Amino acid sequence: MTTTLVDGRETQQDTLMLQSRPHSELVKEKICIGTNGRMSVPPNRENHYKNLRGRYTNCTYVDGNLEITWIQNGSNDISFLQHIREVTGYVLISHVDIPQVILPRLQIIRGRTMFKLNKWVDEFGLFVAFSQMNSLELPALRDLSGSVGILYNRNLCHLDTINWDEIMSDPQGNIRHTFNFTSQERECPPCHHSCEAGCWGEGAHNCQKFSKLNCSPQCSQGRCFGSKPGECCHQFCAGGCTGPTQEDCMACKNFYDDGVCREKCPRPQIFNTQKALWEPNPDGKYAYGTTCVRNCPEHLLRDNGACVRTCPPNKMPQNGECVPCNGACPKTCPGEGVVHSDNIGKYKDCIIIEGSLEILDQTFDGYQQVFANFSFGPRYTKIHPDRLEVFSTVKQITGYISIQGHHPDFTNLSYFRNLEVVGGRQLKEHFFASVYIARTSLQSLELKSLKRIESGSIVILENSSLCFADNIDWNKIMKGNDQETIVFKNQNATKCRAAGMECSEQCTSAGCWGKGPEQCLK
Repeated sequence: MTTTLVDGRETQQDTLMLQSRPHSELVKEKICIGTNGRMSVPPNRENHYKNLRGRYTNCTYVDGNLEITWIQNGSNDISFLQHIREVTGYVLISHVDIPQVILPRLQIIRGRTMFKLNKWVDEFGLFVAFSQMNSLELPALRDLSGSVGILYNRNLCHLDTINWDEIMSDPQGNIRHTFNFTSQERECPPCHHSCEAGCWGEGAHNCQKFSKLNCSPQCSQGRCFGSKPGECCHQFCAGGCTGPTQEDCMACKNFYDDGVCREKCPRPQIFNTQKALWEPNPDGKYAYGTTCVRNCPEHLLRDNGACVRTCPPNKMPQNGECVPCNGACPKTCPGEGVVHSDNIGKYKDCIIIEGSLEILDQTFDGYQQVFANFSFGPRYTKIHPDRLEVFSTVKQITGYISIQGHHPDFTNLSYFRNLEVVGGRQLKEHFFASVYIARTSLQSLELKSLKRIESGSIVILENSSLCFADNIDWNKIMKGNDQETIVFKNQNATKCRAAGMECSEQCTSAGCWGKGPEQCLK
């Protein structure tokens, strides 16, 4: 594990060794969030420059658009852009009047968002306009989605020598390129004598590199590392390669996973054929842009894929992704299985439990941990059920919840009063349950916020004091038609009525979670 910077914040997660970097090169990566200001005029141009410098210093991966605009002080240094290797959106360079703009490592512009103008129907992946720079050097650029616009840059040299067909990956993309100066105003220096064709600027290092137009016809994927029939890049490569394997790509067409280009990231869930259920994949990762990561950046949520809720064995769940939060991201905590004295404090302020929870007799009684080799682990002390109040903030459990604890003061589950969703991405082996409540001291459930159980069976049995559960219309909160409900051997209905353990008159026939109108099933 290494530290990765995300837009200036540090998060502990796997190193994001991004596509354009050789996988043997170990450097600290920084993911930066791009901008969407287009050509808007900043109120204070010096502050605008400082903001750009702060955002992109040491940045290697721009998640969004790279907009370099309104830099008109000739002394402004933009060498802070030198580490950028990939941009997921578009690149805009506008109203930049310094002598040179150099992005020496930028290899791929993915164009997931495009720059558009009302004047044309084109969608631009690269747009350079209204600038007075002498050169724009992008010597590593090998792959670009969308159209290219280079307009009204009165001093700009060399870009008319670039063969854009080598770089542009969109067959529908156009090139809009105009020059406003004449040879009397300024004479462009020639490309270096070693260049095969065009160049980005002076010097041999600025020669345009070729890995597409010079390929053998046998290279059906369109990229190569030489002109011979056997010198084709792997189908998952983008922008060229140094050899034929998935590990030799200059950039990845789909996803980069720890030095290897893949079609998809390893799925967060795998199917256990012996247990006939989906389980967490120890090698699973999440797609963050075009990179596979074990943990999403703090500003994003993990989404394990829609199908995992109800996937049959013959249907794979979708890839996991890092997705934007709706507002501030909720605190997500790993579900550590059995709740005990040493881990219960870790659930403070948690909104999402990523995994499963088990509240057992030993949760309250304490126990000695014994490992598989019969050696002893920690000794966990007793806890009172009141300590479960830590779960009052939880709204979602992605796996299952198992309640099998017995304690005189453990009479309801109001500790989970804000729980809305049980995902069932992992299921308990008994009856493949996502909700398993058995042989407890509970008298009522009081899960008044529970709206959805997405997968797995509901098993509530042999709770000798439990009322209300038998009369709940579980179909109202179960997502799938194939989910089972096993509810029996709980408190006798007659005894429940005699004890006054009945639903409020305000409740419908759907039932209730406990006494009082606030416990009615919505």
